[in-house]
Amino acid sequence: MELSGLHHVTCVCASAQRTLDFYRDVVGFTLVKKTVNFDDPHSYHLYFGDPAGSPGSLITFFEWPRADVGRLGRGTLESIGLETPLVEVDSEVEDPDGLKLRLYAGAVPRLRDVTVIGNADLYAGLFDDDGPLRFAEPVEEPALVGPGTTHHIAFRARDDEELQAWLSHLTEMGLRPTDVQDRKYFHSVYFRMPDGVLIEIATDPPGFTVDEPAESLGESLSLPDWLEPERETLERELTPIA
Repeated sequence: MELSGLHHVTCVCASAQRTLDFYRDVVGFTLVKKTVNFDDPHSYHLYFGDPAGSPGSLITFFEWPRADVGRLGRGTLESIGLETPLVEVDSEVEDPDGLKLRLYAGAVPRLRDVTVIGNADLYAGLFDDDGPLRFAEPVEEPALVGPGTTHHIAFRARDDEELQAWLSHLTEMGLRPTDVQDRKYFHSVYFRMPDGVLIEIATDPPGFTVDEPAESLGESLSLPDWLEPERETLERELTPIA
């Protein structure tokens, strides 16, 4: 078994509004889900992608407004490659927090590849050599995850059956995956590579239309059922974005 297709990449930002403005207006991605970090529900989790929120098009952000600026190093990504119809010439840019992006011309917004700061030998046999994983020079200093860095990379599983197969396979490999997590829009497991990179495997279904119609994705604050009793408090605490 080899991981071959990206589902999403999750990063950290300091300002949800500033990040929305940049990825919508400059990069050309659509805000397809405005929700919260399920593990820290007092902060935003924003999903950007193509208008349908297709797996493989998604770049997502935890908002950590009071966190120290992130530092690249062992356990994080050097850069992310995105395709977008808003560019005609390949270019390298930084987002408002300093996250390094490589932008490529494409018909629709989507993830192209990611570049890991790490040793490719550690990934052999688990990730497709022809897949979207690239490698920058490894460094010894560990990353500081914060605004301007990535938090984790997610690869695709077709469905829950394939996810269970991955759970068994990762356990046999000694990578100590988590139990299956219900992320409402997909189910997933997490594990950490020996160099510290956090990997998620996420199912394609059920998708983002489970709680919003396709034509209004990302317009309202979406919460999982277990957080609905806290909606009034969360909407009061979260800074409105538009």
